[in-house]
Amino acid sequence: YLKALNLLRFRTNMHERVNRTERQFKSLPANQQSLLPQFRPHLDDIRKCIDHNQEILQTIVNDCVHMFENKEYGEDGRGNITPASTFDMDKLKSTLKQFVRDWSEEGKPERDSCYQPIINEIIKNFPKERWDFSKVNILVPGAGLGRLAWEIAMLGYACQGNEWSLFMLFSSNFVLNR
Repeated sequence: YLKALNLLRFRTNMHERVNRTERQFKSLPANQQSLLPQFRPHLDDIRKCIDHNQEILQTIVNDCVHMFENKEYGEDGRGNITPASTFDMDKLKSTLKQFVRDWSEEGKPERDSCYQPIINEIIKNFPKERWDFSKVNILVPGAGLGRLAWEIAMLGYACQGNEWSLFMLFSSNFVLNR
């Protein structure tokens, strides 16, 4: 759970990455920098997106702190804040990308190509004319942010999503139950 609280370190970690990129850009000769006049304003836009994403992540964390009792959140048990690893930040960025894929209009083409064949197979194997949908139990392993499980449940089937990543679990809990 404490690793998942690295959600709270997203802003700091991502701003450090953008600042490093900006320093590298500034180290280029002026004539090369002039070839990309919109690069620094683009970095400013990225910073705004980072701040907005952090607000969303903070809301997700606030929504799930009740799930665990008797924990010293954000500390390693000795009173020290645990550092966010590159791996943790990569998992977190992947989770944010999943929001776009699973829950935005922009992600619909990818959802359709991934999820629709599965949904079609379920409908083919368990047609409404022969099955009581509510008695057909479907498990979605690696459910991510829960969109496929949600789509299946919306058709009337009894469906459960299973996910091992706390980043994904917290986020799917937020998007499905809020």
